[in-house]
Amino acid sequence: MALTVADAPVARTLADAKAAWRQSAAYRSRPKFVEQLVGMVALTVLTTGLPTEWFVVIDGNLYDAVNVGGPLVIVVFTGLIGTLLVFSMKRPAVMFYLLVCELLLLAFSALILFSTMWSVDFATSLRRSVALTLVTMMGIYFVARYSLEQLINRLSIVFFVAMVLNVVWVNALPQYGTAGEDFLGITTNRNTLGQQAVLGCLVMVFAMASRNHRILATIGFFGSAYLVFGTNSMTSLGSFVLLGGLLVVFSTFRARKQLFGAVVVSEIAAGLFGLLLATANLVFLTELLGRDITLTGRTILWLDLLEPISEKPVLGHGWEAFWGGWGSPAHEIWLQNTWFPPTAHNAPLEYLLALGGVGLALWAVMMVRGFWRSIHYLRDRPGLAGLFPIAIFSYAFLYSVTEAGVVRRGIDWMLVVVALVETKRFMDRNRSTLDGSKLAVARRENTRGKLAR
Repeated sequence: MALTVADAPVARTLADAKAAWRQSAAYRSRPKFVEQLVGMVALTVLTTGLPTEWFVVIDGNLYDAVNVGGPLVIVVFTGLIGTLLVFSMKRPAVMFYLLVCELLLLAFSALILFSTMWSVDFATSLRRSVALTLVTMMGIYFVARYSLEQLINRLSIVFFVAMVLNVVWVNALPQYGTAGEDFLGITTNRNTLGQQAVLGCLVMVFAMASRNHRILATIGFFGSAYLVFGTNSMTSLGSFVLLGGLLVVFSTFRARKQLFGAVVVSEIAAGLFGLLLATANLVFLTELLGRDITLTGRTILWLDLLEPISEKPVLGHGWEAFWGGWGSPAHEIWLQNTWFPPTAHNAPLEYLLALGGVGLALWAVMMVRGFWRSIHYLRDRPGLAGLFPIAIFSYAFLYSVTEAGVVRRGIDWMLVVVALVETKRFMDRNRSTLDGSKLAVARRENTRGKLAR
């Protein structure tokens, strides 16, 4: 459509704005094609692993089940993250600020690294703590270099690829992709696939807000939901349903004064349901879900873990050193629990084993503060992306009840880091603590007053 004379000033203003943007430092330092490509590959490897990990058959060998992966994974992943960190030096001041802005995350990461000094398995703790630190740095990198909407769009592509791979493995390569009637996909167990698929559904919901990714996100959502149901994992199915309900509550009360109360009450209700599911105190609930009274042995496992926790209550056994094979402290647990649990299947217990009371306290305070900031972010940040941090914290909370949590070398921990750092930066930018809404209202009223004059 041709521009009229009246439109000329507007067109001139837009042209000037575009010219000014192209001359800005932010435009010159934006991610170019090579950096974007490396970022996509890094996200994909973090989500799906390398192809060498897609053809693993767990035949009851516990050590293989616990230690899937190898030197090639470490080398490739380190190279990718190192390359991204080099790119991040285009804006070193921003990167440094994001590194130190969330002090509890910094302290928690430092404790994990230093836990190698008192670990019962130095090599395992060193290797896995360094890998986790790289994932943490990766999360900070994406906050520094991309907007939240840009990251969500890239994640939708990554999870779509993961969904397609899992569906192909389940249907075309059942010797690798299934175990009986349970879906495994390219992962090694149904719980891991279920957790990945639930997160994929969550990402696809947010990606639907983008017109360019709507079709892909819709297909990805239904494909990921198919995988969730196919795993026959009640933990994943319960998390899928609860997260959907929580998103409805968050969206409904987003612009209301009752937002804080609604969020807190809904999270407590979801947590209580998860706790009931985990402890199986109600017989009718276990019958409804088709589970035994000990939830596949989890409650017995938790009682057995109290003794090794009491042996090192302050700083723990070292990061991921407890579950290191038959020569590790876990061998006593495996003798008592013949289903060979590879983790504590409960995040607080897992962190008590690895980092003791100090680590558990740091993790708990860090997550509560992040969750509290995400409520302000939900209220003050426009667009569907404003719900993303609180959705990620809710996902992490639900998977901390009957699984070992999300603090691991995985895409879910990277997204928790993104949520922690992004909400902290948002609060700092708006000079907002717990009075963020009052400040926002004051600014709007001030603007209206100037316009009226």
